[in-house]
Amino acid sequence: MSHSFTDNLEVWALSIVAAYKVASLLVGLLFGYMGYRLFMVGIEQPAGTLEASSGSRRIKLNRAAPGTFFALFGAAVITATIIQGFDVELPGSARRIVDRLPEHPPMMTK
Repeated sequence: MSHSFTDNLEVWALSIVAAYKVASLLVGLLFGYMGYRLFMVGIEQPAGTLEASSGSRRIKLNRAAPGTFFALFGAAVITATIIQGFDVELPGSARRIVDRLPEHPPMMTK
């Protein structure tokens, strides 16, 4: 079974995107876990206020514990990673360059 250089490039692109997605999910989980641990340790002093709005919708969180911020940030990272989806497509300029590449790259010799 022979794979062309173009196929290998697409596999690399897919692998890089998959690694990015897994890393993003792990970061979100880590922030969520850190928020959970802050709650379990008992750190509940108010840390600040969070305000967000989108159009006519608003949310305001007053006097929240630090664990709340960590957990909410972790949930936002995980949600954004999932909503963003998993799409790998080389841009048009990259596709034109890839189409001009030889089927098999020349071997380098010393």
